[in-house]
Amino acid sequence: MGSIIVAPSDLKVPFINLSKQPHDLKPGTPHWDSLKSQVREAFENYGCFEASFDKASRELRSDVFDSVEELFDLPLPTKQRAVVPDTFHKGYMGQHPIYPFYESFGLDDPTLLESVQNFSNTLWSEGGNPGFSKNIHSLSEMISELDQTVRRMILESYGLEKYMEEHMSFTSYHLRVMKYEVADDSKSKETLDPKLVLRVHTDKGLITLLCQNEVGGLEFQTKEGEWVSYQPTSPSSFIVLAGDALHAWLNGRVHYPYHRVRLCGNDKPRYSFGLFTTPKAENTVKAPQELIDEQHPLLFKPFVYKQYLDVAYTQAGRKENAPLRAFYGL
Repeated sequence: MGSIIVAPSDLKVPFINLSKQPHDLKPGTPHWDSLKSQVREAFENYGCFEASFDKASRELRSDVFDSVEELFDLPLPTKQRAVVPDTFHKGYMGQHPIYPFYESFGLDDPTLLESVQNFSNTLWSEGGNPGFSKNIHSLSEMISELDQTVRRMILESYGLEKYMEEHMSFTSYHLRVMKYEVADDSKSKETLDPKLVLRVHTDKGLITLLCQNEVGGLEFQTKEGEWVSYQPTSPSSFIVLAGDALHAWLNGRVHYPYHRVRLCGNDKPRYSFGLFTTPKAENTVKAPQELIDEQHPLLFKPFVYKQYLDVAYTQAGRKENAPLRAFYGL
């Protein structure tokens, strides 16, 4: 995208309080219906919003980021024990020529303690790192509650309640923890913006929930093409982001924003923790008939999610920069 060096505007990402205090957050109540409308409006207009969620305490988040720093401080040969062959988003990713300032670890099913423990055992040998496993699993479980609340609100707001059970069982969770280093100009000559440490992209799943340490840098592009810099309102906030699969499944009703990470004036690394809600690999993403009419014709051919990922992470898919429209648009 040619606009990557455009500075962010003064627009703000919408803020929605999804905590249970001071109101009890129950479906069918006026408070729930009000928040449901706010969630839909934010997704339609921005494709993202900042959510306050009281289940995940500041203390837990602090413990998680201590664990994340401990993870990235491991020696490179140890990190590489987590490499998963022939996958782009699982295991360890680092030392990559396209992303020289970015490292990440990914694992499936982080809401299952056994899954996190197995990952920990890979890196810390027998016995693993119990503190790491406990912190990562606890926050994943808590954030998954936020994800389910948001998805329930979205389905209700479009009159898709009858798909609720099917939709919840249609998905799985993937965790990614990420580290961004301040860009080294000698390695960033190919980019128009040396502060850019993660290139412009969209997320490929349904919903992403992110939290970050005190170092900012996350930016979103609006439907009008303006860039918005995300600065958390509260240290206990999360960013909730719509992905390609949600855009396709809702037949284009929600925006799925391009975003990037730029480190401006920071000499500290940026760490973030993301829970990605994705369709299960073998499932087909197909818009419900209720969302297709004369005013809203079908926008995308049905696609098997794994096949979409296989296309999106190829050289051709990355070149297109919008593989959903390029390969599956009608």
